[in-house]
Amino acid sequence: MVVNPSADDITPTDEERIDPPTTLAGWRHFVDRDSATFQLASARSWEVMGDQVRNSYNERRIDYHSELQVVRTSTVNEVAHQGRLLTLLTAGNTAPGGA
Repeated sequence: MVVNPSADDITPTDEERIDPPTTLAGWRHFVDRDSATFQLASARSWEVMGDQVRNSYNERRIDYHSELQVVRTSTVNEVAHQGRLLTLLTAGNTAPGGA
């Protein structure tokens, strides 16, 4: 199933919009910001997480990895949106035999 979100779903607000690093303002923003960090959960912590905590953890992890993108184009935003949608839609599905 392919879903075409409306432009409002993937268009960043003016506050979220960042100039690309190919511009002087964008480059300054890119080099001046603090490096993103993320602490991976231990195997034991992961096992004892409830569904809500695990979902929150996964959202923070996804946000961390999306910060690594230098190029944010409408295509990249669309792919990220579709990926998140597919992840949410298939989150409860497992293959027969528990694999």
